[in-house]
Amino acid sequence: MHTTTSSGSAATSAVHTSPLPAGEVVLDALRAQVEHLRAQEPGVRQAIPTAVTEMRVTTRQLRSTLRGFSRVLDPEATRPVAEELKWLGAQLGEENDTEAMIKEFDRLIAALPQDLIQGPVETELEHELGRLARQGKDTIEAALASDRYRNLQRMLDQLLADSPFTHRTGRPAYTELPKNLAKAVRRLDRRLAEAEATAPGPARDEALHEARKADKQVRYMTEILTPINGKPALRLRRQAKKLQDLLGDYQDAVVTRPLLHKLSAAAHAKGQTAFTYELLDALEQDRTERVLRELPHRLARLHDDRTLSWLRQSRHTHQDRALASAAI
Repeated sequence: MHTTTSSGSAATSAVHTSPLPAGEVVLDALRAQVEHLRAQEPGVRQAIPTAVTEMRVTTRQLRSTLRGFSRVLDPEATRPVAEELKWLGAQLGEENDTEAMIKEFDRLIAALPQDLIQGPVETELEHELGRLARQGKDTIEAALASDRYRNLQRMLDQLLADSPFTHRTGRPAYTELPKNLAKAVRRLDRRLAEAEATAPGPARDEALHEARKADKQVRYMTEILTPINGKPALRLRRQAKKLQDLLGDYQDAVVTRPLLHKLSAAAHAKGQTAFTYELLDALEQDRTERVLRELPHRLARLHDDRTLSWLRQSRHTHQDRALASAAI
């Protein structure tokens, strides 16, 4: 198995002139990802939050491998299974997002002085989040019991048994796979430039979310390349993870604020104070503004020559990098 571990230790022992063919490395990654996906199923059926998160992440990793290494895997042949993985990820997303909101609201409430918690805030949050959690669990149970899920498992078996490789599959992984990664980095730059060109509001929130998804693809691909290409891939992987975490803070606030608006409106309708909801909303707004202030620095680190110079096929121009690194 040539996929990396979370520790990144494989990078230190990588052989930079690895003779491994690109197809073998990609297939090893797919096997590991499918195995990990299936290992989460018992926990997901028991509604264990960590298992739900792991399965959802693994659907994204599989899609990133299928879509990202399109020079090695025929994209037309892999599109159906990628679409079904997207469906599965969406079924898991509701429960996963609710668990994330529960953690975020626990953090926010714990940080407030008691005199700023006015009205039945904790009770209302618990009720609404509990409702969303139950709804998410029902969605997952229905998905795992469906013919569509069983068909996806058959598609994954077929993918591993007869992978749709292109004529490039026998090329050295060390030189071939970075070309795929370079394409993913260019896609990330385009998404960042689109976000930079979008006015503040829901459209920009969505553009930044799309940029985060593109960044995840870069990160997941570097996880596969790190044991093959060593420290350069590890450096990019770390920078992509830091950008993902920063944009994740922004997205978490985007997800939590509508619930706060809903609860605030309900409190007003009942003649109750909405002070605490409005305060929490202001704190989440501050969080998005902090992310935007920190983003130019994070992008500058991502586009540093030490991070990207090894991707000789990336064809980044100075203008591309300037656009992607501009303050949003």
